[in-house]
Amino acid sequence: MPFDIRWLAPAAIVVTAAPQCIAAQYMTVEQARGLIFAKAKEFVPAPVTLSAEQVQLIEQLAGVKVRAPKQPVWEARAGDSRLGWFILDQVIGKHELITYAVGINTDGSLRQFQIVDYRELYGYQVRELKWRDQFVGKTLADPLEVGVDILNISGATLSCRHVTEGIKRLLALYQVALR
Repeated sequence: MPFDIRWLAPAAIVVTAAPQCIAAQYMTVEQARGLIFAKAKEFVPAPVTLSAEQVQLIEQLAGVKVRAPKQPVWEARAGDSRLGWFILDQVIGKHELITYAVGINTDGSLRQFQIVDYRELYGYQVRELKWRDQFVGKTLADPLEVGVDILNISGATLSCRHVTEGIKRLLALYQVALR
């Protein structure tokens, strides 16, 4: 009885099919804190629970919906000195959540941000330093809009847009609740 190669087709499809999602944890929250606020000696928990009025004001200032009224925030300190605010947040990439951490200086400018977890198959380029460095020093007064003052990454358009909107929302959170 001759061997029929057609029986191998289903196995070949399964073997060559691309995974739908690649989950990658690039760093822990503690590592992100150390990268963003290298001189901080302590991080004091300062979680924020927004009132309905604060949510409305943040949405108005940022032009972005607030995902949840509770926001994990820590005050970065070096002795008696406040260095800024460390905020952990999530946005949707295309289908999955992107967890990122933001450092905001005491003057309301963005210090830096790090991608903590990325779960999408595409768009992971948002964690590249060259792209993330565009945000350093930005404030709520800046447009913070992909295609205007933030460059897009081909193949990562939704991740670029959603991370940018998330950062704008956190800068508005600073203005409304942390300043």
